[in-house]
Amino acid sequence: MASYEHIAMLNVQVAPDPGPPPGEGPVQYELLTEIEQATALSSDWDSLLARSRCNRAYSCSQWYLATHELLPQLQPLVFVARRKNVLSGILPLWLESNRRLARFGDKFGDHLDIIAADEDMEVITGLLASALQGTGSYDRLALGQVKRDSNYIRAAKALGLGEVVDHYFAPETRLTYAVLDVTCGYDKYMRRLSRKFRLNLHRMCNKAEREGLIVCELTPAQLSPELLPGIFLSLHLGRFGEKTDFKSAEAWIHKLFPSLFGEGRMRVFAILHRGQIVAIDLETVTRSGMYAFNGGFLPEIGKYEPGKLLIHKAIQQACLEGLSEFDLGWLGQEYKLHWRPAIREVGALQLVLHAEINAGSKISRVQDGPG
Repeated sequence: MASYEHIAMLNVQVAPDPGPPPGEGPVQYELLTEIEQATALSSDWDSLLARSRCNRAYSCSQWYLATHELLPQLQPLVFVARRKNVLSGILPLWLESNRRLARFGDKFGDHLDIIAADEDMEVITGLLASALQGTGSYDRLALGQVKRDSNYIRAAKALGLGEVVDHYFAPETRLTYAVLDVTCGYDKYMRRLSRKFRLNLHRMCNKAEREGLIVCELTPAQLSPELLPGIFLSLHLGRFGEKTDFKSAEAWIHKLFPSLFGEGRMRVFAILHRGQIVAIDLETVTRSGMYAFNGGFLPEIGKYEPGKLLIHKAIQQACLEGLSEFDLGWLGQEYKLHWRPAIREVGALQLVLHAEINAGSKISRVQDGPG
């Protein structure tokens, strides 16, 4: 457990960078196959990310680069688009050569996408076309859990793959995600919840306050980013024990989480008791709100329903900041239904390479890599 002495409610967000609009002129496509090349691209990568629809944590350069900690057998496969030497788009994938598969990275990220400005369909489509032309080292693209409004889907449809896309969003194949729409503000949102649920939440909030628990958001000014991995792992393992996948990902967490938190790409909600953090919930930052990541708590505070208190605090903060949504992730746990989410469809998109797909792009491999 970590000591915590001063509470001041400060908001941390990744400031959007308006950047330049999509440029004119021909687009040059490159394929990066060395981790050093991706590292050299980090600053421009994250600047472009701030102008895209992509999740600010899952799609950032540091998350991609940290993948080697988890999956050292994967080889970089980063498709890049430039206009006049200015970075215009990135399709970051990994090569799993023994399966002849180009895929997104680890299982902890979600809703990955082509990174580009929304209106730059030439680049968005050209990057997917480049990946579908292949390199000779893979036969399929496995793009993970893809949202209907993602750049992947927009590009696939532009390339004439609408029927393939529809298959992955058919009732028997799609997944559903629970997304809270908080555009109406806190009071109106809370009135959507059942009376029984609201009364229970109000009773639990009052009980926690009476007994000295403080539910709040912590910022890097209040909690050193270097301490976050240890606190998260302690509380998460305390909650889930050996049943969690994070047990084997400790080096990855220690490498990645401090930078995510320090840069405002990950937000930390916590419950404090007597100067100690006794529960934690991490959210990744999206363009329009937050995405629930994971958390944990000490067994002895389970009676306060800490998960419910932390979600409630995140909703309050989202409404205070005028954010539009709080994505609770996969609708696989019944408790999420109590928050009256909108249901969003997601498809586990996989595309088979077709040599005839061509959007006028020509790939130049910056440096020979896998395949």
